[in-house]
Amino acid sequence: MENFNAFINTLKGFIRTFVYANFWVAGAVWGLTRFSEELFRFSGTSIAVLNAAATLVIYGFARLFEGPAAVEGISRISQWRQKMPKTAFLSMGLGAAVILFELIRLNEASLTGHYALAGAFALLYPLPFILKRKGGGLRSVPGLKLILIALVWAYVTAVIPALRAGEDWHWAFIERFLWTAALTIPFDIRDAEIDAHSIRTLPHLIGSKNSVWAANLLLWVSYLILVNYFALPWIPLTGLFLFFGTAIIRSYPKMGDFYYSLLIEGLPFLLLGLWYLLPYL
Repeated sequence: MENFNAFINTLKGFIRTFVYANFWVAGAVWGLTRFSEELFRFSGTSIAVLNAAATLVIYGFARLFEGPAAVEGISRISQWRQKMPKTAFLSMGLGAAVILFELIRLNEASLTGHYALAGAFALLYPLPFILKRKGGGLRSVPGLKLILIALVWAYVTAVIPALRAGEDWHWAFIERFLWTAALTIPFDIRDAEIDAHSIRTLPHLIGSKNSVWAANLLLWVSYLILVNYFALPWIPLTGLFLFFGTAIIRSYPKMGDFYYSLLIEGLPFLLLGLWYLLPYL
């Protein structure tokens, strides 16, 4: 029994490190990018690895300027980062190295401009010397956190793949923006009690329960776009989105940290998995 408990604790430690060092969310961005490339029937060199590496850098950078917390409030991710700062820096260093390698390998000058634009928005978000009087960072603007995250994710995982495939990007952008925003809201619900009053997210503005229903509304509008514009079969997609919607609903009341960081952040893998299963359904 002791050996089994030791194994479980080691496994939990590995999973926690994998998730908190942003490898899991980087994988989610990889999955969303591949899903877009499949939607557009893109046959060229994928940018999924490049997007995943950029996620390691951007999320790692944001952790360095963790948003101000309420009195005595600190997230588990922040606690882990304080105990293992070198691991967080190693993931950022790895991401930066992979970005450089991928940009050289892809050899597309336009990509540099795209990522400079997306990176500028993402990197300016947490910096404390911006809008300092309001709390610091662009995150101090009420509601901006949700919009900015959805905007950057939609741009790098939908717009850039569409442009590289020579396809219209507008509906892809709208769908991905709505889908990402829907799955970001549960994280705002989780953090509502920890965030300082200077950070005003959607749950602060309309309440956690109303935020859950708003997230489901955004989710199902993205579903309609996938069915009507991208012609995905509605029966299997309905089943998957019912699961997505249930996961969002169960985020209120507050669930354990792994529920958000592991389950909800991992939902893009299910979307990509469904695409590969469609020929057999």
